[in-house]
Amino acid sequence: MLPRPQRLVRHRDFQATYQRKRRVDSPALTLYVGRRSQGTPRLGFVVSKKVAGKAHDRNLVKRRLRALSLPLLPELEHVDLVVVVRAPALTLDFAGLRATVVQLFQQAGVLKTAGDTNDGGER
Repeated sequence: MLPRPQRLVRHRDFQATYQRKRRVDSPALTLYVGRRSQGTPRLGFVVSKKVAGKAHDRNLVKRRLRALSLPLLPELEHVDLVVVVRAPALTLDFAGLRATVVQLFQQAGVLKTAGDTNDGGER
């Protein structure tokens, strides 16, 4: 689970990130980026009822996103990130979802290093 200081929880924080209008899209996810001058990176995840009608489906996707984002936190700059899930994300396995998130982070330019973002799970 993401530590509380690294989660976006307030509605106004989500709205502030949306209003900065910096966005990167993929078929499965949309990433909104809000730069900050200091502090730890914060992440928020949005899955609407239109995408996944059942609460357990929405929660599953958010749990997966939190789990794969945790090892990437030290590599993120001072940003607020909102990840909006689209319907194709529900069919992706964990590895596919991780690859999509890493690609979006790289496209948005929010990773401190351009090196390998592997969390050590591969052999």
